Amino acid sequence: LFPHRISTEKQPEIFKDLAKELPEYKFIICQEENLTKSEYHKLLQKSKIVLSVNLQETLGISCYEGFLAGSFPLVPDRLSYSEMYPEECKYPSIWSSNWSEYKICREQFKSHIRSIMTNHEQLMDEIKPKAEFNQFFSMNNMLKTIFDVN
Repeated sequence: LFPHRISTEKQPEIFKDLAKELPEYKFIICQEENLTKSEYHKLLQKSKIVLSVNLQETLGISCYEGFLAGSFPLVPDRLSYSEMYPEECKYPSIWSSNWSEYKICREQFKSHIRSIMTNHEQLMDEIKPKAEFNQFFSMNNMLKTIFDVN
């Protein structure tokens, strides 16, 4: 699921290319579906992965909403995602840093998505306790990093 705005910094072309490369899965760009808020939430509940390839993000609420609805947040290790998500949810930033790097890393990216799809329940079980114990989706890590607060 691509829950982001359709804009250059969100790189929908990478998502669309992954859709072509992985025809065994259904890829949906939410803004192309004209969804109500209720339909959007139901789609989040049905989706196994909420994917970000964003080059610009300040909070990333849509990936967070996806996680709360039961989707696995798959995010680059950059931007606000670096502090917000556990390692299991992050992929190497270079995989989607630009179109050229994406093409070089496409096979790794595809393999990683297949692995998440295959092991979705187990992976969700691994990251849910981290959220319950406030280890991510918390301001604590950012405060520690920025202000050296304990």
